[in-house]
Amino acid sequence: MSFTIVRFVYAVFFHDLPAWVRYPALALGGAVVVHLGLGRLRERFGAPADEDEAVQESRADVR
Repeated sequence: MSFTIVRFVYAVFFHDLPAWVRYPALALGGAVVVHLGLGRLRERFGAPADEDEAVQESRADVR
């Protein structure tokens, strides 16, 4: 099933669409892939979110 979808997308992009539609669509798709990849790298190698946030401690007694 996925191979059929990939073939359909390939056929639409490289045979049916004019170049003025194809190139901006491919550039947009590439930009999305790069953005998602950089976000995933930031999550993996970045500092933990807990260190960046200010923690307010309460002085209330807990029983």
